[in-house]
Formats: sequence, structure tokens, C-alpha cells
Amino acid sequence: MNKLIAGFLTLMISIPATAQEEKPHAYWSLGGSLLTFDDGFDSIEPIQVFGRLGYDFNAYIGVGIEGGFSLVEDEIVGVDFDVTTTFLYLKGSVPIGDDSKLYAMVGPTNVEITGSFGGISISTDDDDTGIGFGYEKSMDTYSILVVTSYTMTILV
Repeated sequence: MNKLIAGFLTLMISIPATAQEEKPHAYWSLGGSLLTFDDGFDSIEPIQVFGRLGYDFNAYIGVGIEGGFSLVEDEIVGVDFDVTTTFLYLKGSVPIGDDSKLYAMVGPTNVEITGSFGGISISTDDDDTGIGFGYEKSMDTYSILVVTSYTMTILV
């Protein structure tokens, strides 16, 4: 595959950070992604689960790492495709209310695709730059965040 385009459409629940917390804090989240990989001839669309671990220095800037793997593989002509991803990111946030914010992420990413057929597996991976953006909103006193984000990695 000469060119892969991976789009991650994400809906996740994030615990335990608050959207407007001014002091530094760590956070973690678990979520699921709908992925699309297209090489111009075929496309695969596995369903992925991922985890994020991050640290917000203040309400405006943070860092983190995200790792994911295929929960449901996709198949083309009998070949099962599995995807693993790693994303190290710098996150910038803009508060837009008492309990919500918009954010953007950018950083290096690695995407590995493994094809399996009849007990034989072949994998390829690539490194590039990932970008993402999303919306976080605190839902209650326990600071559960509902996050919708979009991340795109273009691998050439």
C-alpha cells in the first residue's frame, strides 16, 4: 500500500479530569474508533479500542499518549486485517464555558496493519504526523468527560 489514510472517528468517556480545571492534572480515557484505510484500490474499516494517558499542565496545554488495537478486524478476499496505532501528542485547549472546551492534538504517530490468511501473517507499518481535534464536556460532579474527536494520520 503506497498511501494509507487513517481517519479515527471517536466517541469516548474520559475519567477523571474536569474540563476547566486550572491546576495541573493527569487524565486517562478509554474509547472506540471507527477506522478507514484506503490505498486507492481497496479500503478496510476495522473497529478499534484505544486508551489515552495524558497530563494537562493547565487549562490550555497538555501532553499525552494514545495506543489502540483492532477489536473487530476487517476482511478483503479472505484476508483479515488488524490495525494497531500509537500516537504521542501535544494538546492545546480552548475553554468555551464553565464545564467544556475544544481541543486540538498534534504529534508523531505509528500505524501498523497486519494481514492474516491461513495461519500466515504479514505486517507493514509507517510513521508520520497525526492531528486531531475534539470537544470535552464535564457531565457531573465526578468529572466524567464525554469526548468526541476526530484524528487523521496521512501515511505516504
